Formats: sequence, C-alpha cells, structure tokens
Amino acid sequence: MIITSIDFETANYSRLSICAAGIAVFENGTLTEAPYWLVRPPKPHGWFLPEFTENCHGLTRFDVKDAPEFSAIAPEFLVRLTRADIVIAHNAQFDIGVLRDTLNHFGLSCPSFNYLCTCSLARRIWPDLPDHQLDTVAAHIGHEFHHHHAQADAEAAGRVLLAMMKSVGANTPRELLQKAGMVPRRFCHRKLNCPQPTEVLQKKL
Repeated sequence: MIITSIDFETANYSRLSICAAGIAVFENGTLTEAPYWLVRPPKPHGWFLPEFTENCHGLTRFDVKDAPEFSAIAPEFLVRLTRADIVIAHNAQFDIGVLRDTLNHFGLSCPSFNYLCTCSLARRIWPDLPDHQLDTVAAHIGHEFHHHHAQADAEAAGRVLLAMMKSVGANTPRELLQKAGMVPRRFCHRKLNCPQPTEVLQKKL
C-alpha cells in the first residue's frame, strides 16, 4: 500500500503562486521518501504577501529567485502521484485546487488518481478536538513538526492518516473512509487551454 501525501505553500492567494512543494511517500506504513522543492511562481503571480511570509512559511522572493518553475519539477512530482494507491492532503481542497490550476496554466496533463482529505476525515474520527487544523491533529497524535514547511506538512498529514487508521482498526485508507462514512475523491485532469484562473484561495489550515 503506497500512500502519497502532498503539500503546497503559496506566495499569495493566487492558485498559481506555488513557492514550495513537498511530498511524503509511505509504503506499508513506513516513510520511504520525502522530497521537497522551492518553486518560483510564474509572472505575474510571484509577489509575496507579507502575511504569508511572516505568519506561515517564512519564504520570500529572494528564496525562490533561482528556483525552477513548477513545470520543471512536474515530472518528478506527478510520477509519485500516479504510483500511489491513494494521494492525501490536509485540507485537500486547497492543494488539489492549486495543483489543477497550475497544471492548466503550464498546459500540463496528469493521469487520474484517487485522493482524500485528512482534515475532513479527522472531523469524523476525532470530533471532540478543539479544531482540526494540521498542527492540532498532529499534536493529538504526538507528532512534532515545522508547520507550514511543505515537506513537514506532507509528512505530518501522512502520519495523521496512519494514526486514524490505527485508532479505528482500519487496514487501508479505503477501509478508514468506509468506517467514517466517506468515499475517496477522484482527480481527473487533462491538458486545458485556460491559463489564467480568476478564483482565489481560501487560507490554508
């Protein structure tokens, strides 16, 4: 069973402003790799919102000025999604939306994959927590990490999923979803000619 967890950090509210990307791959419950990339957002989406720099990821335009755009790392990133039995993210609406619109912007295609949201699952499995932000649920399972670092967030989401599986006696993510009364989502994407989405992001949890 391969579980691949993803996380993006953005420079601002634009869906096209990825400035960091992280992946954590778990095979049969063991973390096997956790690649991390700094990413240069494409013009004109590369301005850094002070709120994000100061209160979230700490990155600035100077950190990514020599980094590749997402199109350059896409082959390495996407192949890890297609190999997974399931892809996960905490607040998947954010990360999947960023991925979809960034692929559209660069005219890239991506094979379909199943995914789930660990935030939505945590609301079902641990309803009594004060909230279900990633740092809260990670603290609940005793996992310490550097919040809003893309690689650390991806790993934390994976460990949260594994902890939820253990807590309800589920052997697979699909079994966990069944116990929670949920189903996996399907990412279906093909190359589109719509490079400039106008929708903006919700702030990440």
